[in-house]
Amino acid sequence: MKRDKNMLDEISRVAYNLYEKRGCAPGNDFSDWIEAEKIVMKMYSKGIPGNVKAVKTTQPMRAKAKTRPVHDSV
Repeated sequence: MKRDKNMLDEISRVAYNLYEKRGCAPGNDFSDWIEAEKIVMKMYSKGIPGNVKAVKTTQPMRAKAKTRPVHDSV
């Protein structure tokens, strides 16, 4: 179970790195995630789990800002 969490954390970091490399342009989150899965799975198959430097990530994925609901004033 911990390995699955670590793998998901690594995929998130790699996907965020791909997003940054594209200049932080929105709209490619799904393709970034799929590509990140491929990269991380390849690392794991080569026996390099947990080696963040191997994928040159810069920082963990940031949480989305919470938005407040908009209420109409009466």
